[in-house]
Amino acid sequence: MQEHDARILRGAALPSAACGVLAIAVSALFAGMAGALGSALAVVIILACFGLGQWAVMMVTRWNKDLFLAANMLGFVVKMALLGILLVTLGRSPLIADLSSNSFVYSALAVVLVWLGGQTWATSRAKILHVDPSESSEST
Repeated sequence: MQEHDARILRGAALPSAACGVLAIAVSALFAGMAGALGSALAVVIILACFGLGQWAVMMVTRWNKDLFLAANMLGFVVKMALLGILLVTLGRSPLIADLSSNSFVYSALAVVLVWLGGQTWATSRAKILHVDPSESSEST
């Protein structure tokens, strides 16, 4: 893993985990144990899905840097499809009926927004070259 990849992953995952802990606490305060469990489930699902997606993009770009955009686009489509399937499946499950759906939804939304904000901030600070100057000077 390259240093800037690890920095971007940390920049997204750490604030998202902190947001998740806060969401669980707020859900427990307002909706009791059912809210805390619904919120915890949302936090685990979102962190796992977005973390694995970021890890997959890092592995693809380590192999071939030219596939960065394609890996991100494919990762986004796969991530949204898996989340959709998972949410529809969970919504119909009797095991989840006891959990607070509002806590689940708002916690998931908060963690996703914090992840995207942290990832955007960390990427803007990573100073990744979009054009490698050594490659362009060799070809001329």
